[in-house]
Amino acid sequence: WKKVSDFKVDIITPISMESFNNVNYLRIPSLDGLTGIQARHASSIIALDIGEIKIVTNNKEQVFATSGGFADIRPEGTQLLLETFESGKMINKKRAQQAAEKATKHLSNKNDDLKRANLSLKRAKNRLAILKKL
Repeated sequence: WKKVSDFKVDIITPISMESFNNVNYLRIPSLDGLTGIQARHASSIIALDIGEIKIVTNNKEQVFATSGGFADIRPEGTQLLLETFESGKMINKKRAQQAAEKATKHLSNKNDDLKRANLSLKRAKNRLAILKKL
């Protein structure tokens, strides 16, 4: 039995594809909470929520924001099919702050689409949280 300590992660969005090789650990925001993945993980498909994706390669941690999607997990690697995937460098802090303020205003108006405003606020707060980790 050969010990395998790393795996490949492919991230696919409507506008891009990015691959990470030699991944030691992947943490994703499933709808049921945070899910950790290592090499040779059991196969499964998991729905993802708005949140932080953590990828550890060669003991170096990287964090990214996502607004959800699906994870296709296999023993040899994982594919993330995401609505969005943003590194801290890609996030516009001012725009994220404005989105949070706008969503908060919509939440105070009971005639607005509260579900949409809550999701917008959650996405903006997630982006700002990623920026704080840089």
